Amino acid sequence: MSGLQKAKSEETQRRVLEAAIAAVEQGGLDAVNIRQIAGNAGYSVGSVYKHYKDQDALLLAVNSVTLGRIKSAMLAAIEGIDDPVEELKALAQTYLGFARQNRNLWTTLFAHFLPEDKPVPDWHIQENISLLGLIAQPLKGLNPDMGDELLAVRTRTCFAAVHGLVAISLEGRFVSLAGETLEDEMDFLVERLVGF
Repeated sequence: MSGLQKAKSEETQRRVLEAAIAAVEQGGLDAVNIRQIAGNAGYSVGSVYKHYKDQDALLLAVNSVTLGRIKSAMLAAIEGIDDPVEELKALAQTYLGFARQNRNLWTTLFAHFLPEDKPVPDWHIQENISLLGLIAQPLKGLNPDMGDELLAVRTRTCFAAVHGLVAISLEGRFVSLAGETLEDEMDFLVERLVGF
């Protein structure tokens, strides 16, 4: 492939992905329609399938962008924080803020499931692990003697607890919290998770 062809191919892939992200931002998972996304991007359906094997592949790409945005927001939030507990609070509050401000992207990240015969690609697993690593680092700072296996489990537990509070609250379930109460309780949850 020549340099010009490669550049055109990359541009097509980028524009299709941007159109898919815009569709998810506006309408969530149900808004992902290959024909409509192709039209919005200015390409044929065949051009979409040339870059994304199927709708699942396109959604994985959208979710990859979402994970990247969450990670970038979290990295910015903890810059200059040295205290592990405060770092964990900042990570949790940033996660909550991202979910509030990017509701459809965040929901799609957890609502899209691959069929049983399609394994999750290694690169996507690594993106998830990388995000969890932001939580693992301050947890390790609080418990330097914690082994890697327990650290991995504890990291997942902490993420699951924070995610659960965010999910229940944003869905408006009967036990949900809102506003400053939710933010205060998020700090309370983090403090209890780390034993303070």
